Amino acid sequence: MNKTNLITFLSIVIVGGIGSFIYITKKADRVEVPPATTETKHRVIDEEPDDELTPAKATPKVAEKAKEPAPAEPKAKPAEPKPKATPDTPAKILSALSDAIAAKNFEAFAANLKPGAISETIKPQVKALVESPDYNLDAEKPFIEVSKSPKSLRWALNFTAKTGDAKKQLYTDIAEGETEGSLEIDKISLPLGAAAGAEDTNGTPAEGSPADKADSLAVAHAFSKAVVKRDFKSARALSDPATVTDERVAALMIAIEEGKFALKEERPLVVTLSREDITWVLTRVQSDQSASEFALELGQIDENWKVNGLTFSKVLSALSEQAGGGQVAYSPIVEDPAGGDSLVLYFEFDDADLTPRAARQLSIVADILSQGEERVMRINGHADAKGSDAYNSKLSDGRADAIRKALIGMGVAPNQIVTEAYGESQPRRPNFNADGSDNPSGRSHNRRAEVFLDF
Repeated sequence: MNKTNLITFLSIVIVGGIGSFIYITKKADRVEVPPATTETKHRVIDEEPDDELTPAKATPKVAEKAKEPAPAEPKAKPAEPKPKATPDTPAKILSALSDAIAAKNFEAFAANLKPGAISETIKPQVKALVESPDYNLDAEKPFIEVSKSPKSLRWALNFTAKTGDAKKQLYTDIAEGETEGSLEIDKISLPLGAAAGAEDTNGTPAEGSPADKADSLAVAHAFSKAVVKRDFKSARALSDPATVTDERVAALMIAIEEGKFALKEERPLVVTLSREDITWVLTRVQSDQSASEFALELGQIDENWKVNGLTFSKVLSALSEQAGGGQVAYSPIVEDPAGGDSLVLYFEFDDADLTPRAARQLSIVADILSQGEERVMRINGHADAKGSDAYNSKLSDGRADAIRKALIGMGVAPNQIVTEAYGESQPRRPNFNADGSDNPSGRSHNRRAEVFLDF
């Protein structure tokens, strides 16, 4: 290559290189780089590159593994609910007392009670009974429910003597405890008269008085037992004479006797109202034929609870339902036209002799009259319409006189009894039906003698 050609070649190369450089420079100026975001700036500033995880060096397997979600943590098993405690029952807590009594262990007995459940005044009597070698809990009925009230239940522990038929009781008042479903024995008490040391065979007052004053339930229970047992003196002592007359107490006793009622064995008392100054109690009675009840209202008289109200219309209704067309009526109480009630004794047809039932009723009347010779009773004899007027007048006189003689035989003074005969002139029920036919049921109510005490 000659010199001229060499210079030409180099000139071309130099010019081409310069042109390429200018072209590339202009292209580079046109490339737009997006501005860095805040997040990008932070990452550029704060993060150091990880050579192992940069896109240029990361393997496909590593990239896929990074995208897999983290395995879920196993769920915790729900906690199993705790079994609920079995609610207490009266039988459950009384059984614990029974075990302590069987062991003659007063300390174990007291440990099952709420603190202070036994007052210090009766604690010696309770301890003596629990530990007594002569008494055990009744094998068939060691405890029995006595009453129910809105606030508590009263149960009685029944003790029987190892020899003989003497019986004693302890009252236990059961109330709700502090925890849900729990019960506790809130109070131990003695039936009326028991703390005096006398045998408590029927729940009526004994000689002396309890160390603790009897509460309204104890009085209601004792009064009800006395009525059913026809113990007039005890029932009279437990009632207020200013509001409950002797005649009313006697009338209830006769009605109970007529219906052959006895106290219900389970829960004979139901408290419908209980306040500091007044208590209302329903006494439930039962016969072979029906059930009934009478109502007691109790108030405090001279700081002692007394029965000051007595209603027994349901007992009379039950007697009315039991009555039929037999020879002797069953309605021991009738309304006195002059006001109040009169007691009634009934007779067999054409007969002036007392029936066994009438004789038992008169024993109650005799108790009333024995309270004082200033008390006087009037007896009116009656007959049904069978026979002549003269005959029926004589028959009714004989019926009144039969009652008079029976009362005198029971110790009533003759001057306390006044008799009068009315024959068939004052019937209580029709002797004949509307069509003129005989009415045996009506006549059975007219063969009677009425005993008037309210005068």
